[in-house]
Amino acid sequence: MRRILSVAVLLLVLFPYPAFAQQGTGDLRGRVLDPQGAVLPGVAIVARNQETGLFREAVSSTDGTFFLSGITPGLYEVQASLESFRRTTVKDVLVEVGKTRALDVKLELGGLTESVTVNAEAPVVDLSSKEVGGNITGRELVDLPSINRNYIGFVGLLPGIVPNISTESFGSDSVNVNGQDSRNNSYSLDGASNNDDVNGQRAGTQARTPLESIQEFQVLTNQFDAEFGRTTGAVINAVTKQGTNRFRGSAFGYFQDASLTAESYFVKKNDLDKPQTKQYQLGGTLGGPVVRDKAHFFFSLERVIIDDDRAINIPARPDLNQPATTETRVWNTLIRFDHQINANHTWAVRWLRESSPQFNQLIGTVTLAAAREEADLDQTVVATLNSVLGGRKVNVLRVGFTQEDVAFGNPGYNANGLDQAALLPTMTYLTYTDQQSSTAQARVNNSYQFEDTFSWFVPGWHGDHEFKAGLQYQYVTADSVTDDNLNGTFTVPSNGPYNANDYRTWPERLSIRVPSGLVNDMKAHFVGLFAQDKWHLNSKLTLSAGLRYDVEAVPLQEVNNPEFSDPGAYPVDKNNIAPRIGLSYDLFGQGRSVLRGGYGLFYDKTHFELISAIMTSGVFSTSFTALFPANRADPGPSQGAKPTDPMLVNGPTVNRALLESLYPPGSLVKNTGTVFLDSPDRRLPYTHQVSLGYEQQLGQRVSVSADFVHAFGRDQFMSFDQNAGLRTTTSRTAPIIRPDPNFVGQVLVRQNLGQTDYDALMMSVEKRMSQNYSARVSYTLAYSTGNTSGNGIPQSSFQLLTDPNLDLNQGPTDFDRRHNLVVSGTVLVPKTGGLTVSAVARALSGSPLTVQDQNIDPDQNGILFDPLPAGEYSGTGSDAYSVTSEGGRNGAHGPGFFQIDLRFGYRLRVSGAKTLDLFGEIFNLADRANFDNPTGDRRSTNFLVMTALRAGAVPRTGQIGVRFAF
Repeated sequence: MRRILSVAVLLLVLFPYPAFAQQGTGDLRGRVLDPQGAVLPGVAIVARNQETGLFREAVSSTDGTFFLSGITPGLYEVQASLESFRRTTVKDVLVEVGKTRALDVKLELGGLTESVTVNAEAPVVDLSSKEVGGNITGRELVDLPSINRNYIGFVGLLPGIVPNISTESFGSDSVNVNGQDSRNNSYSLDGASNNDDVNGQRAGTQARTPLESIQEFQVLTNQFDAEFGRTTGAVINAVTKQGTNRFRGSAFGYFQDASLTAESYFVKKNDLDKPQTKQYQLGGTLGGPVVRDKAHFFFSLERVIIDDDRAINIPARPDLNQPATTETRVWNTLIRFDHQINANHTWAVRWLRESSPQFNQLIGTVTLAAAREEADLDQTVVATLNSVLGGRKVNVLRVGFTQEDVAFGNPGYNANGLDQAALLPTMTYLTYTDQQSSTAQARVNNSYQFEDTFSWFVPGWHGDHEFKAGLQYQYVTADSVTDDNLNGTFTVPSNGPYNANDYRTWPERLSIRVPSGLVNDMKAHFVGLFAQDKWHLNSKLTLSAGLRYDVEAVPLQEVNNPEFSDPGAYPVDKNNIAPRIGLSYDLFGQGRSVLRGGYGLFYDKTHFELISAIMTSGVFSTSFTALFPANRADPGPSQGAKPTDPMLVNGPTVNRALLESLYPPGSLVKNTGTVFLDSPDRRLPYTHQVSLGYEQQLGQRVSVSADFVHAFGRDQFMSFDQNAGLRTTTSRTAPIIRPDPNFVGQVLVRQNLGQTDYDALMMSVEKRMSQNYSARVSYTLAYSTGNTSGNGIPQSSFQLLTDPNLDLNQGPTDFDRRHNLVVSGTVLVPKTGGLTVSAVARALSGSPLTVQDQNIDPDQNGILFDPLPAGEYSGTGSDAYSVTSEGGRNGAHGPGFFQIDLRFGYRLRVSGAKTLDLFGEIFNLADRANFDNPTGDRRSTNFLVMTALRAGAVPRTGQIGVRFAF
């Protein structure tokens, strides 16, 4: 690591203009022409933000070009001045985040005292970019209906993206992109990381950004430039609002409650009392000048109160069915300050803080007794200094800090002094969990970031060049306490309840953390370097070439691992060189069409949660999960006989005396559970992306596009069992004989065995607001397959002894969604004085599932997974589901998703710029029950039976709101 940091410091010394991702800003480039179309050098250019007065200056070069890099997105007026010509001002020049705005300014002969003002037309097609993605405007965030007002849901308006509303934690909505794990995306806010370095982005951003504080955001799904790294998914790049030269703000309230909500499917079906749901979101914003044209502030405050429906539905135990709600209480605060020191230097600082405790969390199929709680504080701070170094060089220095302070536990754990071992054990029955949540953990994750951005515009060198080069350094720590499962979890092969006289209701296995809780500290260093050139050969053709290098060091102690002679010689992948090339070509030379394509190599990052077990559950450990019996389920209960394992003979009661004699508390003991080992050859997964697309402008405000994308992931993480054995018979409860007697169970090694392939046709139509309406239509036809599920670090379920049988494991990834159609839009109804109607509609294919029977182990490999043969399968009962399975892993697909959300709003002009918006929204207009996948396990009594709604699915729900803006 010292060598890596030394190289980074050397680069800083040798190259005084290092750079990293130009996230959170945009660029403005153009030409100045005389009345005959000849170029004009030496023209003074001033680009001034029309709202804030902040400005940037440049001088056109010998070929008449000028370039302004790293400017804050917004509307600008561009003024051009030259002796013997009239001063010309172009107003309403829109600069969007992550894009380069092209502009031609024509000067007329005359004196400087004369002036000409024209209005710019916002470009519809980006002629200079090979990137695949799109931008969502602040207007769409305010105008379109949103069930929870989290901007991550709006990301799904673009093609190639599947949004997931989370029920696990507030504000943890996520997206799947390119058929990949949601962990693999990257979020930035005002150019700084807003990512979770422990869990990845499976829970979305680290800190939730309130809608009213977002100006716009950009989504790049494929072919992003070399300035973006450490992700193989999407780059979501959001920008917050800044204050302006006049005081502006808003005050709003959004209200849902049970009277506006229909009964959910299972509440109605089970004749339960309607849950007393509610959702109140109250808050406001205020921005304005501190010093006009020089310094501005912006402030946002939001209070969120939610009681959402988590009705409990357990078909095998209707006596446990009951209405329930999860309670969420949030404070969300954002402060931003911007200041222009002089013509060449500006700086800004922004702080976002979210406190979101939740109570009565019901995760999975659980009873009310197995609920848990969460205390969560997330915050992110970023400071940025922009410096103009001559007319064509810009440097952006950025430092950031992101933190998550989170604790999960059950009410008993939080109330008894954090003593999980003193609580009743968790009871896992065949189709549900009861009595206790086994969750008990806390974590503080800190991320310190340094980035520096340099851009250099070089005109007239066989065309115009936009050079960038850069450096990023990030230091991450994660300090955690884990008391999960110290109370123990008993597994019962039936649906209970426990009856001492009926051995079929007795536990067949116990898992329990021994000998004590776990304290674990992890840290990591990340360094990224890149160089990028966007080469405008002529007015029609732009070539893009970039090269990126990433290295990460996650120090691990590789103790008791025979593959490591030195415990401190943890693997560091040092050859992650990623080329990016592409082109964009204006086919007809009219600025209305672009042919784009490219190739890129993209490396992922290592998420702590995927490798932490290497440190905590090695050969010897102070805290790991032990199993009783160690290598199979006790055969007694499933056969109606009393279990014989000493930890099960007393029924669902943990024998603490016996447990402590085997694993004395506080000691370092042999791990008798699953052992996790690292591989010295472990390296970062990567993805190759190839794309070809075309976009055409129709009229003044409409664009249509189609992009074909092929992404093939290689060296994907998988787990390989070095102690894989054979089950003595095909019976589920038969023992497994493992080859290495030094280990009781599996020895899982993290290896780069997986491969995935993703093919997609992404099509979209975008109509910007004009003639009283705007609209988007996005459609994606996609196939995501691989020899891995792609979810976390899975094991091949077909491994037989030392053969992983990856060919048998080939099938759709867990994120394969064939069809994805979303339509959104807003209509200003004429002659109504302010009536607005907007809607979002989505139709989505079902996600894959495996049809199997875990009652037997036909290949006797010790893994209860074996898929059933291809064919037609159906469940039984009123909520049965039928599938056509192609056999193999993920050979079938579950139910699809369809929902229409509608909003009616009316705007009243109070006075001047003051407006009052009144609106009503209806979510899931058709009241469709959007089901989650049923279990495909024929052993379960719920085999192919719908038992739960998709995460975030709602019955028809009304919302009323009011928003005052000034």
